[in-house]
Amino acid sequence: MKTVLIGAGGHGRVLMEALLPVRFDAILDSHPGLEKVFGVPVIGGDDKLAQLAGLGFTHFVIGVGSARCCTLRARLFREALAAGLQPLTITHATAWTSPSSEIAAGCQFLPRAVVHTRARLEANVLVNTAAVVEHDCHIGAHSHIATGALICGNVMIGESCHIGAGAVIRQGLRLGSGCLVAAGAVVVKDVEDGQTVLGVPARPQND
Repeated sequence: MKTVLIGAGGHGRVLMEALLPVRFDAILDSHPGLEKVFGVPVIGGDDKLAQLAGLGFTHFVIGVGSARCCTLRARLFREALAAGLQPLTITHATAWTSPSSEIAAGCQFLPRAVVHTRARLEANVLVNTAAVVEHDCHIGAHSHIATGALICGNVMIGESCHIGAGAVIRQGLRLGSGCLVAAGAVVVKDVEDGQTVLGVPARPQND
């Protein structure tokens, strides 16, 4: 197995340490002048993706994780698949996922992340440090559950959503695709596609 990390900013570096003692073989990152990160060579930007299978690479990890980056995560994920690479799932040693949960390829679980009974996570979902996904939730592809967020039971979250650090989503709610929940928000009502909500209780931005 030969694995490339796509993106070596803050989140990418967290993943590099989370995967230890396994090491990435190379990094794709477009920052100028970046040659190595933690001793791993940077071999170019994401425009090199199409060449990697020919160089013997087999797997990839998305190393992009900031707020409002979910569409970028989705694009890079799809481009890597199209290039013939397979997504690698990363689970830190202190994270826990229920044996009855359904975890698609390419998901990431950072330290003390928890996924409970019968939760379903689609491809490329990021559950960040100490975030909790409770029982019977469904998290759409490419979404990011940020540090310390709590998704209560039976919540449905669409694709490419960002749930900010420390946010709480009340049980049974539905959040549409492309929505953004600000850090610390407490969501007590459904959220529409593409909507940004913030505050306690959470309200649409500029409401």
